[in-house]
Amino acid sequence: MEDVVEVDWLEDFLALNSTGVFAKAAHARNISQSAFTRRIKNLEHWVGVPLFDRSRYPVVLTAAGKEFLKTAHQTVRSLRIVKEDLHQISRRDCEVLNITALHTLAISFLPTWLKNMTESNGSVNTSLSVENFSGCVESLMAGTDDFMLCYDHPAVMTLTDDTRFPSIKITEDRLVAVSGVDVNGEALFGFEQQGKLPFLGYSSESFLGRLSEISIERTAIADKLELRYETSVAEVQKAACVEGLGIAWLPYMSVEPMLTTGSLRRISNAYSERTMAVKLYRSTERSNISMERFWNLARTTSSEAN
Repeated sequence: MEDVVEVDWLEDFLALNSTGVFAKAAHARNISQSAFTRRIKNLEHWVGVPLFDRSRYPVVLTAAGKEFLKTAHQTVRSLRIVKEDLHQISRRDCEVLNITALHTLAISFLPTWLKNMTESNGSVNTSLSVENFSGCVESLMAGTDDFMLCYDHPAVMTLTDDTRFPSIKITEDRLVAVSGVDVNGEALFGFEQQGKLPFLGYSSESFLGRLSEISIERTAIADKLELRYETSVAEVQKAACVEGLGIAWLPYMSVEPMLTTGSLRRISNAYSERTMAVKLYRSTERSNISMERFWNLARTTSSEAN
């Protein structure tokens, strides 16, 4: 027999010490009595001395068995603790990260960003909830989500407690005014045209709504705008704009493909456009291995680190 001991033998030893009867101990260990008896003999062979006095009923420990009892208890207990710790680590490593994000970022930015960030660092399991600006903030503050991906601009208040809700600047985007096009590919609407401009606006509580108001003030066209459509979702604005329903202020990342193909035209200039940071937020009150790994990956691949 090899000079090894199996954990099952130690647990059999402890079971027999507890019951004193081979049949009861075998039943407790869920194996046949013959197999149980054989494993006790294997353990005694490995130790080199009898561990139980079989001349007594119920059987009792020999002097050597009493000496071995403490070691068996400690070994089994230590192995169980290590096993549970490893399972906990494995569960944390495979833990699903809950991310809340603005609609536009969830569609135009998040998938590519996750792919680029993790392709050389291992996959990340995520669960995504898509919300408007206030919904994202509330979700992070309530502890419903681990991370929040949102726009940030000094003129629009977000999370002011940097100690409790630190952030990483991932990249930048720009709020641009766009118009649908006619059959010749020319913009249907422009700031210089006479008369009212059909306007696709955001709801007042949305981040892009607040920031677009600043752009409108800088272009001094507020009096010309005639609200035709209102929503808090930029992707809905974009679809309406393509259909020629009016002008809209949209994140550049979301409209870049359409500007390239010519299905939308940019009608704003650098003066009227607003630059927005794309930031990842977290709460310091939540932490686990998966969260810290993700946070560090985001930090090393962010625009702040480059």
